[in-house]
Amino acid sequence: MSMYLFYDFETSSRELLGQILSYAFVLTDESYDPITSLTGKIKLNRTQCPEVKAILTNKINVSYLQETGIPEYEAAETIFNFINQLILKHNQVTLIGFNSNNFDLSFLRNLLVRYGFNPYFNGKLKNLDILHWVQSLAFYNHDHFPWVLSNNNDKCYYSFKLEDITQACSLLTTAQTHDAFEDVILTIKLVSFLEQKFNQKLTDFNPILLPEMSEKPRLIKQRYRDYVEPGINPKKYSYRYFYPLNLQSKSLLFINIKHLNDILEQKKSWDHITKDEKTNCIQYINSNKHFFITESCDNQDIIPFKPILNLIDNDPFFSQLNKQPKTYFQLIQKDWDIEYQIHEIGFDHHIATLGALKQKLLKNQDLYPELLQTLLSTRQSKQDNYLIQLFNRLFLNIAKSPDLALLNRYLKPRYITTEIYRNPEESSSFLAQENELKQELDRCTNDNDLIILEALRDYYQFFKKQLSNA
Repeated sequence: MSMYLFYDFETSSRELLGQILSYAFVLTDESYDPITSLTGKIKLNRTQCPEVKAILTNKINVSYLQETGIPEYEAAETIFNFINQLILKHNQVTLIGFNSNNFDLSFLRNLLVRYGFNPYFNGKLKNLDILHWVQSLAFYNHDHFPWVLSNNNDKCYYSFKLEDITQACSLLTTAQTHDAFEDVILTIKLVSFLEQKFNQKLTDFNPILLPEMSEKPRLIKQRYRDYVEPGINPKKYSYRYFYPLNLQSKSLLFINIKHLNDILEQKKSWDHITKDEKTNCIQYINSNKHFFITESCDNQDIIPFKPILNLIDNDPFFSQLNKQPKTYFQLIQKDWDIEYQIHEIGFDHHIATLGALKQKLLKNQDLYPELLQTLLSTRQSKQDNYLIQLFNRLFLNIAKSPDLALLNRYLKPRYITTEIYRNPEESSSFLAQENELKQELDRCTNDNDLIILEALRDYYQFFKKQLSNA
């Protein structure tokens, strides 16, 4: 029997540097009848300051959270043990969430790795994203799908938010609460409803599908959401076109034709397009994470793209990537913080080492300098540097009173200069968040939101003291 583990998190930020604040897991059988569940709340670490928009969305009172939540390291162990016991009992479990592959799944993996737990469970924890399934149902059953037309910043688009879809299906009659457990239950109801409506099982859904052809096609297309300019009504879907560069199962590489064509129009000449620009037009499809259902193209589809397809065919850079796809992954390596790319720590011994170090610190925090010195004296690789980074952050999160200099080495690049972020220029400093909070307090007319914002203001005042020496 297949066992499905539905889950949802509420977090302090959209960024992976943030943390999970509340979590809910509900195990069901094939009929989606609940069997067991795990829910909980996690205290904010001393290194975490929630973003205003996140708190206004999830409605979490941080004062109450700090009183009732458990430490993050305890939550990591609780969640790991829960999932591990399910796998030991059922052999394989499928993790299912809504828009989870690009959000919740990454937060889960970060949480577990931070405290020395391997998040892959020897390949026995599978994952499915309901959003991908919902989009597929919509694109291929467009006359019967409950479309929701929305507007934002004068742009009109079809929404695939959980709240909008469930309201359109009459499964939700009020606003979405954004409570993790209630969202999981709502998600399960949506799956049952759509399976009956379209006579399609979620677990039969394959999010990666390529055309069956005897040889590699020159061009394939994918149905996709139609994003349009203000004042234009969107279609229910449009097509994106891709040039298959490599079709090996672990190296699915495709060139986004529109992106490449836009650059060509801008540069006027193929010879002026740089290697970096060509690389940015390549899309890697991860079979465990992405949504990429495609169709074959006929001659009429191909005719408008023949000039650029010929240029690609004869381009030495693309030809080399076709022969040696591993080169692509070397080209896209980023100098990002480890928590944006937690897989870069490797999954051989570094995670287990971090877990062993955590246990030693929990027994005796005075061992920190000695343990750190050992790591520093034996490091030989980039993975060793990542291990040291995570070890230092682990210590900051569990220590009763860490050294202020060590604490500020993390707080300053995150909350003052924002250089630790993947896109520093698009990230808000603590000061910017504090100003946003003041503006929200000034214009707030909802009593419940006011209580939540005032609790956040109190936390900001506490957090500001930590930053005073940074």
